[in-house]
Amino acid sequence: MTAALEGFAVIGVLIAVGYVLAATRVLDAASQVVLSRLVYFVATPALLIDVLGSTDLGTVFGPWFVVAVVGVAAVLVVYLPWARWRGRTREHAVVGGLSASYANAGYLGLPIAGYVLGDAAFALPTMVLQLTIYAPLALTFLSMESGVRATPWSFVRAGLRNPVSVAAVIGVLLSVVHADLPRVVAEPISLLGAMAIPAALLAYGVALRHGPAIGRGNGREVAFVAALKLAWQPLVAYLVAHFALGLDAHETAGVTLMAALPTAQNVFVYASRFGRGQVLARDCVAVTTLASLPVLLVLTALLVP
Repeated sequence: MTAALEGFAVIGVLIAVGYVLAATRVLDAASQVVLSRLVYFVATPALLIDVLGSTDLGTVFGPWFVVAVVGVAAVLVVYLPWARWRGRTREHAVVGGLSASYANAGYLGLPIAGYVLGDAAFALPTMVLQLTIYAPLALTFLSMESGVRATPWSFVRAGLRNPVSVAAVIGVLLSVVHADLPRVVAEPISLLGAMAIPAALLAYGVALRHGPAIGRGNGREVAFVAALKLAWQPLVAYLVAHFALGLDAHETAGVTLMAALPTAQNVFVYASRFGRGQVLARDCVAVTTLASLPVLLVLTALLVP
């Protein structure tokens, strides 16, 4: 678990840097918005094109992908009716659903898969699902104006205005046709994409400094979301992998650990971009990240052969 601990440490350092920059007034509250917009409109689309364009998608869509899809669906069928019962808006429900099911598969998933499980490929199905399907769909709903009915045309129109959706389509097309971009194009895209994670973490650190205390006003919902993310989602993944698909012990451990990853900081970026549920997303990232470490340690001890 050394790699996992290092991953958590790196995330903590970058968040702390953002917090200190805000505390020393190098960055003000408005800088969080600027950083979030930079990540959303520039860095994340570049990262999508860079990662998806170089990934053989044909090797991703297998049993591990099925487990990832079922895990997300299992969370949403619990959270979304609860959100409707509690009178949450559509936008709030989207952010809450993402917070409860969108995993930090890149920065934590890859090192855990590579060093704990011995195969970084375990993280790819979750990454591809989130980047090509889940995030574009969720962001399309967020980009639709309040009160607009989710018709096919309104959905397509909102998707075309969403840079993450457009970038996902471009990345998939590049992968399908096995296109090699000229270096003068590929290198800038790669450099801009590499900015996505650190910039998102810096923005998150700024939000911690300038926002309300964690858990204030939405503590019960954060606890509910954390339980879905760190207990319900990995439980479903384990049951599907072991009993429904009959995967071996190593594969079952891999997909279960990927399902138990904490909420990705991208959810906070998306919430900030649309001004919906920022505090909820911020708190869920913090709580699930801290709580996921003992969860991952226990699961590793119990499941990894």
